[in-house]
Amino acid sequence: MINLDTTNKNQSSIMQPLHYFQDEVLRPDVINDAEFKSIPFIDTNEHDSIDNANGTAARAFLFLDADENLQIATPELFCKKLKCQELDKIKVISIFGNTGDGKSHTMNQVFFDGEPVFRTSPEQSSCTIGVYAAMQREQGVLCLDTEGLLGTTAKSSKRMRMLLKILAISDIVVYRTRSERLHSDMYEFLGTASKAFCLHFTQALQAMGNGSTLGPAVIIFHETHYTKPLESSVEESAEDKLRNSFALLNYETNAFSSLRYVGIQTDAKKSTNFKKISDALRLEIENTAVRSPRQPSVVFKAMKLLNQKFAGEIIEKAINPFPEQYFTCGAHCESCSRRCQRSMGHVSDGESHFNTQPCNYQHQYENKLYLCKACYNNGKEIVVSIRAQSQTDTAWSGLAKYVWKGDVIECPYCGEIYRARQYWYGNKSPEASVVHVQVVHVWKGGNAALRANAHSAQMVLDSVNSISEVFTNISAPWAKAISGMLADKVAPSYWRPNQEIILCHACKRNFEKTGMPKHHCRGCGEGFCHTCSQHRVPVPARGWLQPVRVCNDCHQQLQRKSDTTPGSRPTNDEGDILVRKYGETIYNTISSVAAVAIDYPREMIKDSARPAYWVPDAESPSCYICKSVFGRVEELELAKQADGRSKQQQLGKHSKSNGAAGGGGEAGGAAASAATAGDCRRHHCRRCGQAVCSSCSKRRMPVPERGWQTDVRVCDGCACVSSASNQSAGAGGGVCSISSTISDAINGDASTETSQRRRSESSSNSCSDYRNGNPIASSACNASDDAKAKTE
Repeated sequence: MINLDTTNKNQSSIMQPLHYFQDEVLRPDVINDAEFKSIPFIDTNEHDSIDNANGTAARAFLFLDADENLQIATPELFCKKLKCQELDKIKVISIFGNTGDGKSHTMNQVFFDGEPVFRTSPEQSSCTIGVYAAMQREQGVLCLDTEGLLGTTAKSSKRMRMLLKILAISDIVVYRTRSERLHSDMYEFLGTASKAFCLHFTQALQAMGNGSTLGPAVIIFHETHYTKPLESSVEESAEDKLRNSFALLNYETNAFSSLRYVGIQTDAKKSTNFKKISDALRLEIENTAVRSPRQPSVVFKAMKLLNQKFAGEIIEKAINPFPEQYFTCGAHCESCSRRCQRSMGHVSDGESHFNTQPCNYQHQYENKLYLCKACYNNGKEIVVSIRAQSQTDTAWSGLAKYVWKGDVIECPYCGEIYRARQYWYGNKSPEASVVHVQVVHVWKGGNAALRANAHSAQMVLDSVNSISEVFTNISAPWAKAISGMLADKVAPSYWRPNQEIILCHACKRNFEKTGMPKHHCRGCGEGFCHTCSQHRVPVPARGWLQPVRVCNDCHQQLQRKSDTTPGSRPTNDEGDILVRKYGETIYNTISSVAAVAIDYPREMIKDSARPAYWVPDAESPSCYICKSVFGRVEELELAKQADGRSKQQQLGKHSKSNGAAGGGGEAGGAAASAATAGDCRRHHCRRCGQAVCSSCSKRRMPVPERGWQTDVRVCDGCACVSSASNQSAGAGGGVCSISSTISDAINGDASTETSQRRRSESSSNSCSDYRNGNPIASSACNASDDAKAKTE
C-alpha cells in the first residue's frame, strides 16, 4: 500500500514542496492569515494533461468539467486513461476544501512525492476547474482533485451538486482546511453531503448493485499557524467535539462510515508536514471492513449513473448582500406567509402592510376582494362587498328584502348589481356574473373591511333591534297603562282591577320593582305573580269549566271540594266571563301565529347571521361578568324557588346553627334577586364574543379589529380594556390588566376564578390610583366597581 521513505533529513522526499510553491503559495501573510480570505477568479483553461517541470509524463486528466459533463465516454477509455487493467481493484480518494487552501499541493505531496501531477499556481485565479483524476498505481488509489469551494463562479449550485456526486462515489474523503479556526462552511458542506447521500445517492447506487449503504470515510485535515488544533482528552476526543459541533448546527454525519480529525500546527516560516495525514490515509486505505477496493469500470459506471440521474439546469439565485430582514417590517401574511415589504415603523406613519407578490386564497381567512366587473372593464377598481341590505334601505325594509331576496351587492356607480335570490331559480354566483375577484394578503390586525362583510346580516339585526328597543322604551309606560285599562274592561266583575294591584297577594312582592307581570286567580280574583299562581284546575262555580290559572290557596280548596266558590268576592253569572273567554281565545291564537310566523324565522336569521367567534347560547347559561342566569323573570323565580327548597331540605339535616347560617344566605339571595328587575336577556360582546347581560354591557364603541366600524355593544371588561389602552403607559395596574382581561374573555368559563381574581386585583389597583389623584384609571375603576356591585 503506501510506502513512505522517512530517512531524508526533516521529512520524506515525497513531502518536500516545490521551491516556487513554498516561496509563493505558503506565504503566511497571504494564505495563512485567519482574518484574510483571498478572492480567486475563475480560470477556464482546462488541461487534459499536465507535465511537470522536468518534462516527465506524470499526468492528471479532466474527469468532469465545470458543467458536470463526463470527459470519458466508456469504461474502457477510463481504464486506458488511468493506465490500469479492467480487473484491477482501486480505492477512490477525493479531496475537498475552499479555494486556495492547497488541495492540489496536498495530493501531490502525499501521493506523488511532490511531483506536480495536479496543477498548482501562485496566481489569484483558480487552477482547478471541474474535477481532475490521476492514478497512483503503486498504492492502487484513484486520486480526484476537485474545484475549490467559495471560488468566484456564476454556477455555484451546479458546482455544489458536482462535488456532492464526487463525494458519493469516493471511498475516502479528505476535507482540507487551512485556517486558525474551523469555519462554518466546512460543517455546511459535510452536513449537506451526508443528507444528500442518505436521501438520494444511496437508492441510486443500490439500484446498480452496490449493496453498501454507508458513505465514505471522512478525514478533516486542519492546519493552523497561531492557534492550537483540536486535541483529544480522556473525557472527549477531537472527533466527539466535531460531532457536537455538527449537532449544534443541526447537521448530521450519519451517512459517513467514519469521521476522523487530523490537526497540525505549522510554523509560519516552515513548510507543512504531511506525515500525520499520510499515516491516517494509509490506515484508511488498508481498512477494507466497510469499503473494499472496486474495479475502475464500477467506479466509472457509478459516476455515470449519478451524472445522468442528477443533471439539468439549476436556477442560480443571486446572493443578496443586503439583509432586508434587518430593516423591513416583520409582519407576515397569515395566508401565504409572505413578508411585508415596507420599512419598519410604517404602521405608525399611517401606511398599511404591503407586498407585491400574489397571495393564496384560504377559506378560513376569506381573503377575497370583490371588484365591480363593469367598472373593472372600464379601467376602474371599485371594491364592492356582499351585504344584507343596500345603503338606501331602512332597517325594517332591509330586513324584509334580506328575508325575501337574500344578500345584495351594490356598486356606488352602477347601483344594485346582484341579489342572491333575484329569481325563483337559475341564480348565478356573483363571481361568475358581476364581480372580478382579487385575492389579497391577510395581515394580522388588518383586513377589517373583509371581516365587516361577514357581519353585515348581524348589523341589520342590530339596527332592527335598536329601533325596536327605542320604540319599546318610549311606548312601554303608555302601552302598559292602556293594556291595563283594556284588561279591566273585559275582566269579570269579581276580579280586582289592575290599578289596585301593587303587590302580589301571596308573597307581597312589588310588581313595579321586580318587573314581574300580574296574573289574576280565576277563583278568588286577586292579583298574583306567576310563582304564586302556577296551578291549572277548572273553577265551575265561577263558570270556568276548563283548567285555568288559580292561586295556591284556591287550588287547595278546589282539591278538597271542586264545586266550592273560592275567595271572599261575590259570585258572578256565566255571562260575566264570556268577554274574558273570547279575549283569551283571540290572544292565544294571535300569540301562536306570531310565534310561528315571526319568532321562529327571526331565530333562524339570528343563527345564520351570528359571527363565528361568538360563544354559543348553549355554552353560556349565565352572564360572563356578574354570573346572572339568563331567562325570563318568571323562569328565574321558579328556578330560585326550586333552589331554595333544595337548600331547606339540606338545612333540615344539619344543626340549628348551620340552619341559622343557611337562612342568612337565603335572605341575602332573596335580596340580590329583588335588586334585579325584569327579564335577564342574553347579549354578546362584539369584542370578546362572550355572553353578557344588559347591565354588564351598557357601553357602545367601535371594534375595528373585529370588523365593527360603528358603535356596537361591548361588555364592561372590554370597555375597561379599551379605556385603559387609550391612556398613557403610566396607568399602572389598569394597563397591566389589558392582556389578562382579553385572555380571560377568549378562554371562557374555564378560567372564571382566575378572571375574577385578576379583575378584582386590577380594579383595586385602578381605584387606588384614582383615589390617590391619578385620573387616568378612573374609567377602569368605574367599570370594575359596577361589575363588583353586580356580583355582590
